[in-house]
Amino acid sequence: MAEPAFESFAFEGQQDAAKFGLRQRATFPLALKPVEGWQPTLQESIALLRQLSESGALFEQVRNHGGAVLIRGLPIATPQDYSEIAHAFGFPAHEEVGRPPLRTVLARNVKTANEGWVALVQYARDINHDKTARAAYMAPQRVWVVYDQPCLADILLSRRPELCLGLAAALNEQAPEFVQALLEKGVKYVYRYGLEEVASNTGTSVLGAYGQHVQPGDDQETRREKIEDEVRRHSDHFEWHEDGSLSVTHIVPIIRRHEETGLTTWFGNLTSAWGRSKFHGATEPPYRGDDDSYHPPPLYGDGSKIENQYLDLALSLAESLQVPVKWQKGDIVLLDVRLITQFSHAALTLD
Repeated sequence: MAEPAFESFAFEGQQDAAKFGLRQRATFPLALKPVEGWQPTLQESIALLRQLSESGALFEQVRNHGGAVLIRGLPIATPQDYSEIAHAFGFPAHEEVGRPPLRTVLARNVKTANEGWVALVQYARDINHDKTARAAYMAPQRVWVVYDQPCLADILLSRRPELCLGLAAALNEQAPEFVQALLEKGVKYVYRYGLEEVASNTGTSVLGAYGQHVQPGDDQETRREKIEDEVRRHSDHFEWHEDGSLSVTHIVPIIRRHEETGLTTWFGNLTSAWGRSKFHGATEPPYRGDDDSYHPPPLYGDGSKIENQYLDLALSLAESLQVPVKWQKGDIVLLDVRLITQFSHAALTLD
């Protein structure tokens, strides 16, 4: 019987990370599987992952390969299995405050990524898993994703990670004036939450996003106080509307420096926000789309309009810098969300 260990493997679509801005050549993403002859149990998998985490060896490899690792061949059959595997790394759980998409908790710190319309083009559903980069703080540094739905295989073939280093570098080459404007002004995101849940990829309600502490017997004033307390945990800018909906504003940088590599990266969901606005026909006030949800396009941090040609360029570049991954049941991916973004079916966010 083989000794417990992982070995690298190649799959169609992998890229050279140097192409996206990394200083050294390396396959992106890193892909690992149990060595031939070793068929680990769940507990054996957990023990090896804990060992690799505590030594720091895996994290160094991930960083050297552009910020992502695909691990295939582990005996993951249930959300609980996935939860135990992910927690083997010892990361503290990330607390989600405000959540545009609908999610369902499946196991400890495991929830669906997005329960909006499944049959949507990629950016309309969720091109980025760094949604939390829209907030001034409380963004997770790492995200685990797992593929657990064989019936969605044809759809998930198009879900791909993109390297944010590459997007930042490409934009700086093709539109340096846009990058400079982003550096000077940052980006302003406005999320509007209605009273009711809607069938949308961003359509959670006010209570769904910020009503964690609201009780059925609370009066309107108490409900609003509790909701506002949650909002203030990541934004001091919000507005109630006459129809009872709530707008929450975040003004944050999008061009940032990745601490470990020192490289410039793109950390935000400007591209997905603009893609959804276009897809749902919500590029003009009041920005309510054909899915009955609000999709206001991003602005510069000073509130001025970002030129459409720059938004279109960023979206086009994001799409061109994608790496296709053909998912298999039980696949898991660890992402450094400051370097890359990802879409999948279920997600566990960890600090």
